Amino acid sequence: MTAGSPPPLPPLSPAAASLSAALQARAEKATVSRATLVEAFTAALPGLASGEHARTALATLLHELADHRLLNLPTSRAHWDAGRPRLPEQVRLPATTQATPRAPREPVSWRPELDWAYTARLTAAQTEDLLACNRWFRDSSYAPDRRTPIPLRERSYEIFRDEKRLDALISGALFAPGRLTLDQLATYRQPPPLAHHQVGDGDTLLVVENSDTYATLHDLIAKQPGRIRFIAFGAGRSFEASVSRLTELSGIHRTFYYGDLDADGLAIPARASLTALQHGLPPIEPATDLYRLLLGHTPTPSALVADDRAQTLTAWLPAPLSTQAHDLLTAGQRLAQEATNRNQLSVDSSWRT
Repeated sequence: MTAGSPPPLPPLSPAAASLSAALQARAEKATVSRATLVEAFTAALPGLASGEHARTALATLLHELADHRLLNLPTSRAHWDAGRPRLPEQVRLPATTQATPRAPREPVSWRPELDWAYTARLTAAQTEDLLACNRWFRDSSYAPDRRTPIPLRERSYEIFRDEKRLDALISGALFAPGRLTLDQLATYRQPPPLAHHQVGDGDTLLVVENSDTYATLHDLIAKQPGRIRFIAFGAGRSFEASVSRLTELSGIHRTFYYGDLDADGLAIPARASLTALQHGLPPIEPATDLYRLLLGHTPTPSALVADDRAQTLTAWLPAPLSTQAHDLLTAGQRLAQEATNRNQLSVDSSWRT
């Protein structure tokens, strides 16, 4: 990474990858309507689509896909609705995903796991990838030990001789609902580790975005843990992937998060919360008393955030914090969590409530 360049994006979340795959399988042209968006969302993620926060979940996932350049959101406000957060009336898929479908050059005998391929509209590249999977299904059917689950990149290398190929494919049409699954390929995403320490005997986990604030809160909470059982270092955007590690922590009923008040700092817990729900974990909640303290500091300049994006980002916070944070982002300002330093947190105990 060159000096001054933005940090690399974390891997696409499982929920975003599922939505992307469902969209690409349904899209017959580059422009995708709201109706198709909702249909794909419901098919790919029925639990999230039927939940009380379905609108926020869909908006969060669409912005994640846009960050990864898997779709383009409208630039004109006329193409957004008036809900909160706003949703686009349509999105546009990159031209590279709209290749003209081509049949295989000769008939293929697909394995039972791939029966759907007989009627699917596949591009030449998709057909080649699917043929590699077809060979793996064939060969492993005679060697059951080869279907013992192994991590995603290890399986990807075995099938494609390319350890990153499955990373690219899981957000595409081959992994749409009713098609390929990671379970069929006997593989799984290996999330990064989550650094954490036990500080008490309560039922709550506190995740902190940055290292210095983590160290400060760890030291202060260890002296008086209250309801906190574990404190974890989120490591910035790594938490979007490492959140699934929370299944390894016993006795946790609630998870709170404290990070920067800027676009990245708010996107991290919102996306992590969707992943947590996908793993049967409780949602990630904001550490409201810490954010309240943070909002009492003077902000610093930052990139201007568009109103629709700011609405989606701040929906994770409760009112009135969400309104304050929205005004902060749309004014081109931010607040680093380091503003609530050790000296302040040592004398002001209001954040412990």
